[in-house]
Amino acid sequence: MDFLLSKIDTSWAAPTNLIEKMNNLKRKLEGLNALKEDTESRTSTQLHPRKKLKKEVELWLRNVERINNEIEDLERKIRESTVVSVDNPGWIGQTLSTTSLIGRAAKSCIEEIWAYLMDDDIQKIGVWGMRGVGKTIITKHIHNQLLKETEKFNIVIWITVSKEMSIFKIQKSIARAMNETLDEDEDETIRAGIIYEKLARKGKYVLILDDLWDKLSLEEVGIPEPSSGSKLLVTTRILDVCRYLDCREIKVPTLSKPDAWELFLKNVGQDIWNHPNLLPIVDSVAEECDGLPLAIVTIASSMKGVYDILEWRNALHELNRHVRSVNGMEEKVFQKLQFSYDRLQDEKMKHCFLCCALYPEDCEIDTKKLKELWIAEGLVEETDGIQLEIDKGHTILNKLKNSCLIENAS
Repeated sequence: MDFLLSKIDTSWAAPTNLIEKMNNLKRKLEGLNALKEDTESRTSTQLHPRKKLKKEVELWLRNVERINNEIEDLERKIRESTVVSVDNPGWIGQTLSTTSLIGRAAKSCIEEIWAYLMDDDIQKIGVWGMRGVGKTIITKHIHNQLLKETEKFNIVIWITVSKEMSIFKIQKSIARAMNETLDEDEDETIRAGIIYEKLARKGKYVLILDDLWDKLSLEEVGIPEPSSGSKLLVTTRILDVCRYLDCREIKVPTLSKPDAWELFLKNVGQDIWNHPNLLPIVDSVAEECDGLPLAIVTIASSMKGVYDILEWRNALHELNRHVRSVNGMEEKVFQKLQFSYDRLQDEKMKHCFLCCALYPEDCEIDTKKLKELWIAEGLVEETDGIQLEIDKGHTILNKLKNSCLIENAS
């Protein structure tokens, strides 16, 4: 009897999810109740009318009744609970914020990626292309669409890797997405085993590793080789990363000239049409962006509201000068971004932007703390009150956002 009671008390630690735990508990309770009925039947036939049950038996029967009540109460709470998310079949991941897609090339990439994801014979997909071409935006659209496929996949996990790749950071992010925690002091191999086991138990999953800069050992992280419908989707600037992981490769091309012009106009503002004398030079500036969405958005945004032809000529000259001074497309992208930085009129605003470089790549920055840092460093003009300084800091933040040099976090 003691053994059966102890099994009821410890059964919660064995199965892998809430529903399994509850069903396992109820099965054990059925066996316990059957033993309870046998005990009561036997004692009623064997017990002399003037004799009483042994205290040990009475206590055991009361404990069984208590367990029945507690499990009934627990089952009711589980039915009413709205806290559990991963095991909820209607929720398989968190929606990510993103911008709209422009161009047939991007839509074609999405169609190709989607076809591979729906093909059970393809397990690993690598999306590659140069910096600023739109790999992350395309993949975010794929991610959000996957969240609607609740019958195809059990969970969709998004991990931003970035240049400073850390095995523990990747492991920790995967664990967090599954509502699990990892001990940093745990041996790396043990952590990998925990990740492996948790992912395997999820059944069909999609794991997205965004911005992978270097070859990654799935075994070291604890990522199982995808099988039985599970998928690994990576984005990278380096084709060799895709080949190392044996991915089906998809290259994201730059925008066609019509699509690039459409995106430039969207960000520079439709009012530019009211200044036909500017259009030829505006078109030349747009061409200098080489069809790269990131360059187009930042440069067009920095020129929004400018209708002086001399400023536009100077902008074209600066872009030409920067591009001629560097070799390689990656450096050219950087120089185009520097153009937007150089157009910041205020030196203190430039220093405010450079403060963001103190944070790791892809880090979500607390804007309140960022403004406090600017104030503490004397980058915000001193006023009579702290609230006015905070307001000025907020204005700087908005100007940096409007220049597309920083963006809202997902």
